Amino acid sequence: MKVKKMVKRLFAVGAGVAMLGATAMGAMAASDLKDYPSQFVTDGSFNGLFVVGENAKAIDNLAVVDIATSMKVASGSGSSTSVSGDAWMVGTSAKKLEMSNTNSTPVGEQLYDIETFIGKDELGALASKTYSTTGSSSTYQQYLYFDTTNTATNEIITYVENDNSVTADFFYVKNGVNIAEYVVEFSSAPESTIQDTAGAASTTGAVLDDFENTKLSMLGMEYDIVLARRTAAIPEDSIKLTLMGGATRGSLLEGDSSSLSLDGKTYDVTLSYVDSTYVKFVVNGEQSDKLQVGDTFKLADGNEIGVSESLYQSYAGGVHSADFFLGASKLELADADITNTNSDTTLKVGTETISGADVIIEGTDNNATFTLSKIRVNMTAQDDYYVAAGKKLSDAIVEQGDDKELVFSNNWDIEYMGLTEETTHDIKLSSSTDRKYDLQWYDGDGNLVKMPFLYATNTTHVQLSEDATDKAVVLNEGVNISKDDYFVLQGGSASSGTGKGYALQYKGSDKSTATSPKIKFKNLGSGETLEYALTTDTSVDVATIKLGGYSFGVDTDTVKTAADFDIRVTLTSGTGTPSASSEVDIYDFYGAQLDFGGSVHHNASEGTTGTLLSGDVTNITSVVLTITTPNTNDYDDQAPPILALTADATTGNEVQVSTFNIDGATQGLLTPEGEENIAYGYTTMGGKLTYTSPSSSPNEFTYSYPENQILPQVYVTSGATASAKTGGNLVAVTIVDATKLDSEVSTVDAQNLIAVGGPCANSVSAKLLGNPADCTEGFSAGKARIKLFEQANGKVAMLVAGYSGADTRLAGKVIAHRSSELSGMEVEVEGTTYTDATIGAPKAVVVAAPAVETTE
Repeated sequence: MKVKKMVKRLFAVGAGVAMLGATAMGAMAASDLKDYPSQFVTDGSFNGLFVVGENAKAIDNLAVVDIATSMKVASGSGSSTSVSGDAWMVGTSAKKLEMSNTNSTPVGEQLYDIETFIGKDELGALASKTYSTTGSSSTYQQYLYFDTTNTATNEIITYVENDNSVTADFFYVKNGVNIAEYVVEFSSAPESTIQDTAGAASTTGAVLDDFENTKLSMLGMEYDIVLARRTAAIPEDSIKLTLMGGATRGSLLEGDSSSLSLDGKTYDVTLSYVDSTYVKFVVNGEQSDKLQVGDTFKLADGNEIGVSESLYQSYAGGVHSADFFLGASKLELADADITNTNSDTTLKVGTETISGADVIIEGTDNNATFTLSKIRVNMTAQDDYYVAAGKKLSDAIVEQGDDKELVFSNNWDIEYMGLTEETTHDIKLSSSTDRKYDLQWYDGDGNLVKMPFLYATNTTHVQLSEDATDKAVVLNEGVNISKDDYFVLQGGSASSGTGKGYALQYKGSDKSTATSPKIKFKNLGSGETLEYALTTDTSVDVATIKLGGYSFGVDTDTVKTAADFDIRVTLTSGTGTPSASSEVDIYDFYGAQLDFGGSVHHNASEGTTGTLLSGDVTNITSVVLTITTPNTNDYDDQAPPILALTADATTGNEVQVSTFNIDGATQGLLTPEGEENIAYGYTTMGGKLTYTSPSSSPNEFTYSYPENQILPQVYVTSGATASAKTGGNLVAVTIVDATKLDSEVSTVDAQNLIAVGGPCANSVSAKLLGNPADCTEGFSAGKARIKLFEQANGKVAMLVAGYSGADTRLAGKVIAHRSSELSGMEVEVEGTTYTDATIGAPKAVVVAAPAVETTE
């Protein structure tokens, strides 16, 4: 049948849609076509089914091919998440914020290490402002200072388990330690006379009249200072500022009403009562308490109304009025002694005292004039706060049951957007059998190398070989290399970024007396056979291996007249006689260095502990594999740790990793809840460590090493922001065996679906649309629909259907070529070609004669 042939052809097309990179976009309930195709992709592979009608026209299948072969996602390599709006990404052109090495006690780079403070150049909410009193104006600057008191353990990015037993990378703020200090610093100190409540100058007065009924902007929020008072029993040097802000404000005469909108809701506000001390409001029928200036009243829906000013003229015809805020935010900033820099007063928001938010006000008071020089709010964590990727500090504070107002003004935040995405590859120590370890790395041409490493000869000794009898692994120039032995070549310098490594296997040689004699090697990375002419003279020189722009001399200390003679190689590049003391390291393609120097532990009969010397290939007590990042240009300034794995033998003649140290201490990797015999961690390179400890087989180790350093993305933000993923290459999604006929799909919400063709031709499309009695309902000539459906169980479906088969094909081409222009839950496509087609919101349909897409 024509349709079935097309389906089979599509299977072949899908299998060939190869993923060129890796991306992790988990399946999730769709909310918007702008996210396409992420709803249908998991780890680079299509996670659903394409469904076509069994009896549909062939053109529907062409639409499926268009969609499938064009489906691409960002590879992740080099991609990051940007935040738009008022936001500063923690970092400078010369200094990057780096992740901490995983350890039992998290230690890493703090925000303070990047910038000790930020101001107007980093965050718009910290712009310089002017504060005006009755008689003068004073400019002031705003700053956020970061913690300096707990070096390397606070405000870091670390892989850790939070209080909910979730193990992940978090922006971590330590309990009892400073989050930030907000500072208002006046260039010229504003002044106020000191008065009594009657308005007369008084050395013992409480009223700072010039500060009252003024406006002060802090962190992008404008507040009215409704009260400014000296509050101590002996008032000198004390101050309390009562500030009020809100989403909306109004002013009413007694008896008058006004309608205000807040968060989409209408509030009818009436000023019902005014006297010389109090006012009262009625809001949507709810009567407030009696309120003085500076008081607030919480409404039934949680919003507050607050009084910023009132006027009561007691004579006949006098004015009775009040100014108020709806959605009020009331702050009290107080300090009992402005002459010192210690805090003795905590911030109050509304009626709540905010633990951890300490207020310090600095100025002067001579009982005639009061001046302000600084206002400081020091914010201290009241618990350990773990900010997950995609979350904010304020989220973590609330999650721990603390006051969100600890983040002063609630108009700034710290957002953690996760780690940048880079291409990685795995450096791996794995067991092919219980007696053998293999070593995986990438050579100087970027090819995967998987080579033999260690073999357990008994319960106490291992040897560098593939098996018990032969095929040794040679890491030292002083060791003869026999046929089928393995060896590693090292060219350039890892610390300068020029290092290249290769792994070869000696495949034997002709005898020198043969016609045109050759010597052969297998390149383990490329799989190629390297063949070189053999010298025929009587010298020890044999040949020269050339790889990666480097030359490696080959000689022998035996005669060349016999085939497959033993050889020696200058493993560290160069020509001449190989040095018996020269050990080779492995240079990985991405810059890691695998070192064995000084790592071999002998028993007493084997000589001196130290460098791999001739004869050390066998009968070794243990080998320490050390992995480092020697090129300082590969990271910013936080050096990745030295990873040291001691491999040896144990009972049952099995290999094992007996110790695993990170920077000289026992590794502190973490096992997430619900998992066992496996632990994870990260290095400052952003590389992920995986260490398995199964009960019945050897330990294994994997280091997912990045091509470029993976960095945490931390933003200090203010107000509304938006995030978007940027960078990375688009790569094709893997699609294998993912096409079904509608007759083969019994339950539409059992999986993610892309249903192609209208309900007249595709029964799955009909089910998605509620099985309309008229299968043309909702369609009109020359138009097609692209519509998302969110299933109750979290699955998602997308309908791609037109009035005719040509309209369906057009919609498929629009998805293939213009998916970035899609948005919302449904769009309508109209036109003749995908380049000139219009994409817009669906319109009411007037159904024409039923010349719609039909089955054959």
